Amino acid sequence: MASRTTTATTLAGKVKGAIGPKGRILHFRGVPFAAPPVGLLRWQPPQPVKPWSGRLNCTKFGPHAYQRAAGFELFFNTLIDGLGLGRVRKKALAAGLKVVNVKQSEDCLQLNIHAPSHAKKLPVMVWIHGGDHTDGSGTEPHYNSDVLSERGCVLVTINYRLGMFGFLAHPELAEESPDRVSGNYGLLDQVAALEWVRDNIAGFGGDPECVTIFGESAGGQAVLNLMTSPRARGLFHRAIAQSPSDSGRWLQLRRPALDFMAAEDAGVEFAKAVVGSEPGQIARMREMAPVDLTEYYQKFPLLGRHFYPVVDDVILPMAPMSAFSAEVQASVPLMIGYNSDEATLFADFMHPAGGEFHRDNSDVKNVQPVPLQDMREMFAVSYPSQSHVDRVMASYPGLATGARSAVADHGGDHMFGVHVDHAARQHAAGGNAVYRYYFTATPPSKKQTAGAFHAAEIFYVFDTSFPLVPVADDAHLTIREMGDRWFAFAATGVPDSPGRETWPAYDQGNPQHMIFDRPRSAVGPVPPNPGLQVMRERIDWLTDQLAPGPVAESSAAV
Repeated sequence: MASRTTTATTLAGKVKGAIGPKGRILHFRGVPFAAPPVGLLRWQPPQPVKPWSGRLNCTKFGPHAYQRAAGFELFFNTLIDGLGLGRVRKKALAAGLKVVNVKQSEDCLQLNIHAPSHAKKLPVMVWIHGGDHTDGSGTEPHYNSDVLSERGCVLVTINYRLGMFGFLAHPELAEESPDRVSGNYGLLDQVAALEWVRDNIAGFGGDPECVTIFGESAGGQAVLNLMTSPRARGLFHRAIAQSPSDSGRWLQLRRPALDFMAAEDAGVEFAKAVVGSEPGQIARMREMAPVDLTEYYQKFPLLGRHFYPVVDDVILPMAPMSAFSAEVQASVPLMIGYNSDEATLFADFMHPAGGEFHRDNSDVKNVQPVPLQDMREMFAVSYPSQSHVDRVMASYPGLATGARSAVADHGGDHMFGVHVDHAARQHAAGGNAVYRYYFTATPPSKKQTAGAFHAAEIFYVFDTSFPLVPVADDAHLTIREMGDRWFAFAATGVPDSPGRETWPAYDQGNPQHMIFDRPRSAVGPVPPNPGLQVMRERIDWLTDQLAPGPVAESSAAV
């Protein structure tokens, strides 16, 4: 039987989508929202789509952006070990992950739309995928479920350029820019996707005046970046940041910060390694095949760690945490939270002092421990005084000697928790509605060691499961509640629905959060956390140290 199709109209032309099996949801996959960033458009802001005639076939997902891949291998291998699976299941899951082979392409600026049939002026939810700004895609199966759309929203998942293709900074690129800046192309892709939603989503039954951006990890950080960037103002009306990460946090375009070089300096060094030191590096790299560039990207992790969203005084005027301190972020309702065991899957290969510091994990099977002296030196660089370092060490007993459990506890707060805590406090202080959560649901196996691991809440929000991984018998209760609350927030700006406990807005005088657990969730007080307190002081100090100023000329010599 031939699959049924449907048609919608965009400003660039008509698109053909697929009608779901039950006829309730329409799927438009691989819809271009910007021109392919290839050739001379490599490392350029996204350009408008060229119009087409007839109907563009949008029934199949488009390719992933080019991936770094090494980080995902580490993450998933650790996850398999931590789920407490039996030997046979564990082996089958590991084998399955090894054979997954997705198409990658620079022609990746496409989005996917899942809309109820006969939709009209429904709230829109735009999902920004995670993956450390280096991996992942909006086409991942665990994002593309119908449960949110069936509640009555138009769900959009997007791709954006990643890693070296999305965030390479270089003075030759700044010379091409009317703003005299470079990098942040992946961030501009996200803005372009939101502009496309504003201009076209009504044709799919969505309300362009009721758009919620939401994302997890790097996607959660992207949500905070978009709240910070002037380019994204007015393009969304609510925001949900799930476990916003610290990928490249504090990276600056033209000055070093913490363990980072200036981003443009790193771009020049990378280009020297790839095409030599003569002027015209960007032109020569634009002539290279993307697979060859990707090989170099994977070969130089010390330089590759600079290919992230960067503070450039224009596109991203300041680090998001600094923007929240200054109360210059977008004034929209915010839902924000993190998981109780965020760093259990990272503790063995992250730097104990935090994600802003380099640890050699290029050999995924033999990650070397960080010498204690190196760890202490990074803490000394990262905090304003020795007393602050002493307070951090006291807050996480065992951290001073590199104990794994202490590294995991500190890492979860440092990489994710402090963003949640700081953004919630500052956003609420500015008179904005904030709803804070804490996810604590663990895998069902009695042998599991992962806890409520990083990204675990995604499977609850979208009601999807990991292949071959058992789901707890009572998980459906929490899954239903989280889906209801995410949808309610997108529809109304308040995450309450009939029959559910009222989720109070965050109040610094009486801080409470929603604790999502199974079989039921409940509101509870936010417990005091001395570690987060000293980390907030660190944010204030770094904000002062890296206060924005006029756009400087690059210090990099080509």
